[in-house]
Amino acid sequence: MVTGKTQQSQSPSGSTVLENCIEEKRLEIKREMAALGRRIANGDDSELLHWIIPNELACAHRPLRYHPQYGGSRRPLPPEATSLIEEWTELIKVEGIRSIISLWHDEDIAPYRSLPLGNGNLLAYLGTLGFFIARHEYEDPRHKRTPLTQARQKLECIREAALKSYDQLPKPVLIQCSAGEDRSAPVAAYISALRAPRDKGARVTLAD
Repeated sequence: MVTGKTQQSQSPSGSTVLENCIEEKRLEIKREMAALGRRIANGDDSELLHWIIPNELACAHRPLRYHPQYGGSRRPLPPEATSLIEEWTELIKVEGIRSIISLWHDEDIAPYRSLPLGNGNLLAYLGTLGFFIARHEYEDPRHKRTPLTQARQKLECIREAALKSYDQLPKPVLIQCSAGEDRSAPVAAYISALRAPRDKGARVTLAD
């Protein structure tokens, strides 16, 4: 398990290498999630998630975020969208997803409050379907002006908490924010850097 002491004992060069790997992976995930969103918005929903660690960790947009009719940032969904949410959950189950790391802020949950699912709480509804849920509330940086140092500290706190949840949750794990680019991408990249199998089956550690 990653600890604060392990982080502090890491050499500056090792820290730089790790952060460079994380940044490279973050950009890759961000590109893939943006491309996936464009395909869904154009009516191709044959894929709903992007695998970061095959069969262990995936990213997805929040349900219907890029739907051709109901998509949009923080756009309230009408009751007629209920069946589409139910269909989304079934498709995620088909992919084998067992657990969800949610980075949703209250504003991300708000669009689903008018739906008859989980008394308006989509995370509660997902829990009733058997998904294991770990919530780490993380407000979208694009909707909040925060000093860079403070924003970095928040990201580091969230990604450490998400890593601990990932270690404890049944796999495969799905990580979600809204668009999957500004919150899920850096957090998933961090988990991938520390937990994805390497060429010889080893894993990157903060002591490498």
